Amino acid sequence: MPEKILGLDISNNSIKAVRVTAGLKGYKIADVFLIDIDKAGSVEEALKRLFENEAFRNSVCVTSLPSGSFSFRNIRLPFQNRKKIDKTIAYELEPFLPYSVDDVLIDYMVVDQGDQSAIFATAIPESVVGDLVRRLDECHVEASIIDIDAVPVVSKITASSDARCGLLMDIGHRDTTAILFRDGRVFHIRHFPFGGANITEALAGAAGIEFSEAEDKKRAGDTGETVEKVSTVCRKFFLEIKNTLEFLKLKGELEEEPGGIFLTGGGALYQPLRDEMESFFSLPVEMVDISTSEDIGMEKVIMEGLNPMLMNQALALATREAKKGVGFNFARERFKPKRVYEKFRKDFKWVAALALIVLCVFGINLYMDYNYSRARLDRLKSEITSVFKKTCPDVTRIVDPVQQLKVKITLAQQSSSGLNGTGFGTKTLDILKDISRLVPRTTDFLITSFAFDGDTVKIKGETDNFNSVDGIKSELAKSSCFRNVTISSASLIKKGNQIGFDLRMEVARN
Repeated sequence: MPEKILGLDISNNSIKAVRVTAGLKGYKIADVFLIDIDKAGSVEEALKRLFENEAFRNSVCVTSLPSGSFSFRNIRLPFQNRKKIDKTIAYELEPFLPYSVDDVLIDYMVVDQGDQSAIFATAIPESVVGDLVRRLDECHVEASIIDIDAVPVVSKITASSDARCGLLMDIGHRDTTAILFRDGRVFHIRHFPFGGANITEALAGAAGIEFSEAEDKKRAGDTGETVEKVSTVCRKFFLEIKNTLEFLKLKGELEEEPGGIFLTGGGALYQPLRDEMESFFSLPVEMVDISTSEDIGMEKVIMEGLNPMLMNQALALATREAKKGVGFNFARERFKPKRVYEKFRKDFKWVAALALIVLCVFGINLYMDYNYSRARLDRLKSEITSVFKKTCPDVTRIVDPVQQLKVKITLAQQSSSGLNGTGFGTKTLDILKDISRLVPRTTDFLITSFAFDGDTVKIKGETDNFNSVDGIKSELAKSSCFRNVTISSASLIKKGNQIGFDLRMEVARN
């Protein structure tokens, strides 16, 4: 069953929600929801309307908090180990926080690591997170992840863009969040009190009309002679951003100019704002549309009613990866969800599928190894039986050929000590070894008969002359195995010129 995930974007004037189903091929947008908080009466009432839909209430909830609620700081620590960073980061931030370190939640990203760790850290009062958790709890909903504003949008941009360094601006109704990123990592976030309402107010003041009428004219693009007044307001905002970039350069935190500006949020829908921005910064300005990502699909009826600039953040939250390091998460400590949603069930399915594949491969490998070992064992048993039959053809009943052959060898070794077993430790093989060792290789010596009765060794042999017979006798007399080596007879053999002789040797007792 596909996983249901809800991306919930709560701004100061509206609530945007996108529900997706996550499957093996990616995400599919199932529902979108947009409600004006003023029309609903309050944030609580707007959330109640949202969660009246059971599909939204029974989904894994991923949400965020506005950047204006956070404190941000770039710091460096002289080590890389995350456990050490976790233990020391609160002490490093404490001098720069406007509230007690005991009353805040802290999270961070490692921007760069060399001899030192460059860290982008952020802190927020626990009370702010607690208010959000309480509101969701009243609707019987738990947030599995609480990120910062448009940070998840950055992950989507870097996944589909070649920009090494860029600036994302989420321009809302009254606030703008500017996020600088490099190599896919956020390294600076700043909140500006500027939004689409500032442009509308400038239009209303220049034209002398009501705010609501000016809003309608802005959306219709009917700004007329008020464009210059609007440009003045926009340039003032752009100058603040430019000053921020210059300040970061002086501190050495911004090593290169952003390659482009990426816009999202309802305030960025005003075309003159985009034109003025492109002219002021001399950088390409691109409107973000996360819904066009290859791994996100939707029905045609949803596509027709979806405004990407308004729903980008909610969609980025819904499709945000759950693994550590892709963003921030303040659903922690006492705000950690009671139900274990830190890892989406989709991740568990992937792990389970991978584990099943590994087990199947392991099982197949084990089965093949077993079959191979069994076949090899059967072949070895067959060869052992064949060798035994050739070695001991007189044995008809074969039970354990290895053990039976060991018995045969033991009996043969015992019998090699002599015919009557009285050789006092001298074995036939020892006698033959001594004869072979003592008689020179150059001597023509052929043994035609050998007899050993335990006390005496009798040898009949042939050699080339009588001198050789004496030489053989003399050499054998040197053996510690024999005593009283005598030549019983020596005569010329009729065939050839060989000398036949008989030797008699008494075995020395140990």
